[in-house]
Amino acid sequence: MKTTPQLSKLESILELAKKSGASEAEVIQKKYTKNPVSFENNKLKSLESNESSGIAIRLIKNNRVGISSSTDPDALESIALSAIEASEFGPDATFEFTKEKLNPEKENKLPELPLENLVEKGTKIIDSLKIFHKDLLISGGFDLSASETIYLNTNNVFGKRSKSIFSTGFYGNLVRGEDFLGIYESKDSLENFPDEVKIKNTLLEKLNYSKDIVQINTKKYPVVFSPHAVLSIFISILGVTLNGKVIQQGISPLVDMLGKELFDKKLILTEDPERGTKIAAFDDEGIKTQKKDLIKNGVINSFYFDLSSGSRVMPQHDSTGNGLKPSLSSAPSPSLTNLIVQNGNTKNTYKDIIKNMKEGILVDQVLGAGQSNTLAGEFNVGIELGFKIENGEIKGRIKNCMVAGNIFEVLKNITEISSDQEWVYGSNLLPGFLIDNLTIGAKQ
Repeated sequence: MKTTPQLSKLESILELAKKSGASEAEVIQKKYTKNPVSFENNKLKSLESNESSGIAIRLIKNNRVGISSSTDPDALESIALSAIEASEFGPDATFEFTKEKLNPEKENKLPELPLENLVEKGTKIIDSLKIFHKDLLISGGFDLSASETIYLNTNNVFGKRSKSIFSTGFYGNLVRGEDFLGIYESKDSLENFPDEVKIKNTLLEKLNYSKDIVQINTKKYPVVFSPHAVLSIFISILGVTLNGKVIQQGISPLVDMLGKELFDKKLILTEDPERGTKIAAFDDEGIKTQKKDLIKNGVINSFYFDLSSGSRVMPQHDSTGNGLKPSLSSAPSPSLTNLIVQNGNTKNTYKDIIKNMKEGILVDQVLGAGQSNTLAGEFNVGIELGFKIENGEIKGRIKNCMVAGNIFEVLKNITEISSDQEWVYGSNLLPGFLIDNLTIGAKQ
């Protein structure tokens, strides 16, 4: 570990904390840079870059935890003293900071942003999409973001991680009378800007499918969920119920279900911190991340914890390397990195499943997924973008429809999982799901 001016600042904060009575302390510094090329309503909006950075400390004094943070790089003494003061009213410390050393990481230099090229590409995409309808409004664009995290604690554990994320995404908005159509498509990568032409073609395909509106009746249908919908409904609910803090609080229905088969044997849900845009060698508590099967062949195989929740539930394990800070001023909490649902053992791709359906519904985008009773596994969501399938063909868009159910029932019998997978938002590698006999509610 080479001492740099940046590192000296962090070391001085830890020294101040120790001198002020802290038995242990950790400090984390985060830097973010965003370089957007954004369009709004068919016009170039912004080329302005922005940067942010800050330092946070967490310490233990008299067996209580104190936290403080600042975006002022010179506020070293005040950060330490504020955390000392906060510890007087802080929660009990049921954990110790890690002593396990971290492996050094290679430096990640921020690539140059080809501004003129991206402006030209974005303008071409918008011009080609506008041909669909004169009132179609396109927003979105490109973004090259970079982040750097430095971790240091009083046990001499030091870690540094950095990455750049390339994002390409566009949103089409079309209002015709009382009909509102919103379609989006975006991709993220650690290597280069995702192909904007492929994204444009996907948007055009969905726009063409949406030309005709098809009326349906409220009844049970075979329902195909796109990878986007699989994430919005099923994976989001599973993420909540497997969360170590929710387990610790005793409010998850999975509290006593470790090792029990609750879902279809085809369902395998894995967290992999080495794949996807949320790649991370260690979490915000300086603990090495690890690949883990959360659900394996339908069996609840693992929960995910930070230090605090892990020490209360599984003291022999403490943390699973999932302690990430939702914001600089917040304490770390159980959070997931990259999620992968194993593709099915069938030969049918997502589009093959659609072609094989005599009658059914395709759900692609949903509204209100976060408003359901997720802790009970329930979902009751509006279908923002969905289609009627007849004899293997998409006949048109459905409107004013909802899909509801409970994942603990629905995922017990997954009719089919597609053989192909798609990266959704760069950090979720997901197939499509086919579920038979789901009620689609239609407003007449």
